[in-house]
Amino acid sequence: MAGFESRGQIVRIVKTLRGGDRPKFGDKEYREVSVIPRSCFEPWLLFRKPCEGRVTQNLKRFGTGALRRPSEDVPFPDLIRVSPARPPERAIANHPSLKPQALMRALVRASLPLGRGVVLDPFMGAGSTIAAAKSLGLESVGVELDQKYFTMARSAIPKLAEFPVSES
Repeated sequence: MAGFESRGQIVRIVKTLRGGDRPKFGDKEYREVSVIPRSCFEPWLLFRKPCEGRVTQNLKRFGTGALRRPSEDVPFPDLIRVSPARPPERAIANHPSLKPQALMRALVRASLPLGRGVVLDPFMGAGSTIAAAKSLGLESVGVELDQKYFTMARSAIPKLAEFPVSES
């Protein structure tokens, strides 16, 4: 309804603690049963406004319409292996759905194919997207309705932006 078109999905391979639970109050009787599968992936849906003409025309005019490659020889993959945010990141921002900087920096970098523009995060939470943009030297705007998380983000963004990320 907003005029966006689906461009596929990016799947993050991650082992979480969600899922795989035995039935409540039946965990001893039904030891071989899981209520739901243990989550091992997290899909990220990819949308964009339809291009006006060809992608090359949109790149020239708006600087967008494609994904930035990790290198000239490697296209941006649709499968990313990144662990959940670890205790050092959680110590900076203990948000229930904190995304790790390793993931967010890859996604934010890819989202601006020519390395210019503004990243918008309309549901900022603890600010991991904005921190990723800051660490990459990109402009960004974050919006957060919950005052608790807004305050957390103001403190966490500069620290997460400096957080060291190991290359995998």
